Amino acid sequence: MHMFDTPTLPPVFHPQPVADRDPFDAAVAEAAAGGEPGTLFWTPRRDRLEAAVVLAPDRPLADTRHAVAVTQVALADALEALGPPNLAIAFDLNSRILLNGAAVGEVAFAAPPGAAEDAVPDWAVVGVRVDVLGDPDDPDPGLHPDRTALREEGFGDMEAPRLLESFARHVLFWMNVWENDGFEPVRRAWQARALDRRAS
Repeated sequence: MHMFDTPTLPPVFHPQPVADRDPFDAAVAEAAAGGEPGTLFWTPRRDRLEAAVVLAPDRPLADTRHAVAVTQVALADALEALGPPNLAIAFDLNSRILLNGAAVGEVAFAAPPGAAEDAVPDWAVVGVRVDVLGDPDDPDPGLHPDRTALREEGFGDMEAPRLLESFARHVLFWMNVWENDGFEPVRRAWQARALDRRAS
């Protein structure tokens, strides 16, 4: 596996590369064991961004779930900052990120099984997956019009660690907006890109 220097992330994050398992699973296990909020697990590979971060919930689970919309908006901003102009970025109600109408990635969320929606959960995790370089062994990526990769959408040979750095900066910005100004600014940013205008 190609090895990387540790990505340069805002100091609130504590990066932990994991090569032997899904970083989302690693983050859930860490969170359930009382791990430190801000611990960010990521897969050190060039072709695909896989990352998940341990959160410190301070509001009921129903509101903590808004972390999905926060993460989608942050990822969209990161993609917009790195990609070509006039990129059509959208969200669907399955927490997927669409570029020019095709799925390029998704956002996932976890909290303790059986946690009450009206109680603050003991922990929460949010994760992202983005196909960056695509499958080099796919002879005809056009056969899958519902899926795409950043390279196919004009991002060139940008690699996943660079996207992780940009995403971390943007997710911190939007987490701060959510914390300081409430969910409404996030909701507006999310709805501006949503295929279905209902709030998440």
